[in-house]
Amino acid sequence: MLVPFVAEAIAYPISKIYTRLWPQRNDSDWPLRLAFLIVNCVVTSLAALVIFHICRLYGAGAVSSFMAMMAVLVSSWTNYTVGIPMTDSLYLLIIALTVYGIKAKNAIALICCIFIGPFAKESFIFIAPIIFFWGCIPKWKQVILFILSATLVFGSRWLIDLQAGTAYSSSFLNAFDHTDNFSYTLHRVFAFRGLGELFTILGTFTFIILAGFTGGKYERNKWVPYLDWPCLALIFSLIIHAILSGEVSRMLYFGAPVWAIMMSLILDRHKRFEGYRKLMKPDDNNTDQAK
Repeated sequence: MLVPFVAEAIAYPISKIYTRLWPQRNDSDWPLRLAFLIVNCVVTSLAALVIFHICRLYGAGAVSSFMAMMAVLVSSWTNYTVGIPMTDSLYLLIIALTVYGIKAKNAIALICCIFIGPFAKESFIFIAPIIFFWGCIPKWKQVILFILSATLVFGSRWLIDLQAGTAYSSSFLNAFDHTDNFSYTLHRVFAFRGLGELFTILGTFTFIILAGFTGGKYERNKWVPYLDWPCLALIFSLIIHAILSGEVSRMLYFGAPVWAIMMSLILDRHKRFEGYRKLMKPDDNNTDQAK
């Protein structure tokens, strides 16, 4: 809801320039498409910046955090959500701010998520409990904030349906009616093609995460304990949403903050990447050899 509104506002001045450059396309929707691209690029860049700081908060080094952030940015799903008129970029930012706000105990970030999250995507209902149980804001204050947020969301939805002439009940039910996708999603995931689609989330960087689970319990204990309950709850909620929506890889892409945390920690701590660490810190190695 918010991304289309901002894109529409930006499209107006763009259209004035666009019609001067290409007067034959005066009636096209290219200015609006360009506006969506600009808004999605800015929002996704903010999400990537938050993901970088999340990795740092979880104990990863600057270089590994940057590598994990870039893995998210070059994801095929990042290109997909940025390149077409969608609102997924804002939802990714909200999820990243949720993880950051909980870990950094930043109340302002969590308040922004509470009020903007429902406008970004209806599935924020799966993220709200994570804020409620692990957020630094007192529970009684959160109840008030969530009530105010729900009032704004349902009120805005009612006004939009009123202007559009659609039935509010049908619009509301359509947002949550995904239960018929359950069996379809399970069949799709456990098919060979479905497993391949999971690799589209981080592409070849997925092998870094898979490598992190090798080397026995000793190697896994170097990074797995850093994943706290909010991270695990986020992945669980996204799995539920993926099953209900039928779009597994797209929904699991929103777990990018957690995938980035895992990747950065594995790069910093797992024995498989000792060569990478020596390459990234040559000065330290030279100093050790001199000693």
